[in-house]
Amino acid sequence: MDENKNAWVEISSEALSHNIELIRTRIGSHTKLCAVIKGNAYGHGLIGVKKILSENDLSDMCAVGKISEMLRVFRKTEDDGKDVLLLGMAEACEVEAMLGKVPDRSRRAVFSVYNIRHFNELNELGIRLNIRIRVHIRVDIWDSGMGLGYGYFREHEDELFAAEGLDICGLYGHLYSAYYEDRGVTRRELEAFDELVKSIRPEHRKRLIVHVMNSSLIFSFPEYTYDMVRAGTAIYGLPCGDEGLLKPVMKVCARIFDVRKIDAATPLTYQPVDKRLGKRKIARAMIGYCDCPILLTRGDVRIMIHGRIYPQADECCMDNLCIDVTGSDDVTEGDIAVLLGESGVRAEDVVINNHMAMLHADWLCYTAERLDKVYK
Repeated sequence: MDENKNAWVEISSEALSHNIELIRTRIGSHTKLCAVIKGNAYGHGLIGVKKILSENDLSDMCAVGKISEMLRVFRKTEDDGKDVLLLGMAEACEVEAMLGKVPDRSRRAVFSVYNIRHFNELNELGIRLNIRIRVHIRVDIWDSGMGLGYGYFREHEDELFAAEGLDICGLYGHLYSAYYEDRGVTRRELEAFDELVKSIRPEHRKRLIVHVMNSSLIFSFPEYTYDMVRAGTAIYGLPCGDEGLLKPVMKVCARIFDVRKIDAATPLTYQPVDKRLGKRKIARAMIGYCDCPILLTRGDVRIMIHGRIYPQADECCMDNLCIDVTGSDDVTEGDIAVLLGESGVRAEDVVINNHMAMLHADWLCYTAERLDKVYK
């Protein structure tokens, strides 16, 4: 580790590999794994995580959320022979522009189709460019605009697969009920999706990679893995019903640069404090809400030093964290404070302490670009 770093994020390739291998034991050897790296790989670093996946042959495909992320992957990483699926919406003009920028990687690009207008425009683009653009059709049990309705897909199946400018190579759904406490609703929606899949004509079905499972379903409904599962929070070791089997991939660290005893009433940051008596022992680290905007703006921020948990002393600044280490006799300058990623300050610990919804645990991993990421 660079001794001059004030604050950094450690990304463990060993933990990432462990989590993916655990997922593979649940889904079976014949099911592909799509590693979701959208949102800057859930804060873990888009390009860094993609390189780990490629160098260790950990996934069969990866998925991004925006076309700009797809372009970055193609430009910043070597071709590993794996497809990149865009889960988000990209208009035909954006698809054309991107394909023109990375023509050598165009066959690795797979786009999502959300509605029939989008389908037709991509088909026209493919015909005009004299190529077949590869797409996965998104379907939705509800008529919500997040995919073709099941009824529409059934009624127009033959027309869809006859498109001359598109290579329909996948079909998928995303069940928001996967995050409900009532798993009965989720099961009914999975059964409805299963009925749709079973109704697809055999000559069309054999062309498709079908996927509906995300991290929150992998450990609960393994019978619906189909051809592929999409794993995001699970590969990063964030809570998703795994019963503690996954390992956190991210560790947020900061180096203590000052430790001193001060009058309890001395203000430390923006907010004045109540009149207090006595002394406090304060440790400071050069990290703040600009580096970890969600993690360091919780009401109950806890920091680990030498295996012991300490509270935040006062509201943090943009790049200044004050830790109340009153009563300690072993905290000194140069010590490393862990804000996230070890027992006591894992994502689920922070979620529980701050009464957050567990499905939002990934928010805690969103860090600023200026916070160095060290891939171990």
